Amino acid sequence: MKIKIIEDPDLEEDIIIHCRVMTPEIQKFVDQSSTMSIQASSRGSDVNVDLNNVLFFETEGDAVYVHLNNRSLITRYRLYELEDALPSTFMRISKSTILNSENVSSLERNLTSNRSVQFFDSTKIVYVSRMYYSKLKTKLKERSIL
Repeated sequence: MKIKIIEDPDLEEDIIIHCRVMTPEIQKFVDQSSTMSIQASSRGSDVNVDLNNVLFFETEGDAVYVHLNNRSLITRYRLYELEDALPSTFMRISKSTILNSENVSSLERNLTSNRSVQFFDSTKIVYVSRMYYSKLKTKLKERSIL
């Protein structure tokens, strides 16, 4: 398999694959690149976490936690590092939180101006700051959540 890389800043997508025919080798490459993961730890053991399962990343003290549906893990990365490295489905919603917009089930705005996000198959809730609320709302409208 030969690979040719052409950088084009005008493209909307990060990666476009043109091929004569979809071979098993190309399919394997696509499957591996579409399932990105991040390394986290739980009780001293390292775990690779599929990014599709991540609800949000949150700082607490000096640590950054990876929140999944039923548990939280700690990661060695800082929030600013994650913000630069994560795919476009992730976005910052407050000074201490980055969420995965693919797992958002609802966005709620209360009378007290609290803006909360709820996730599919989880009881976890995070709050969106005023500065990021309109950006999140726009992103969710693109996905037809709202």
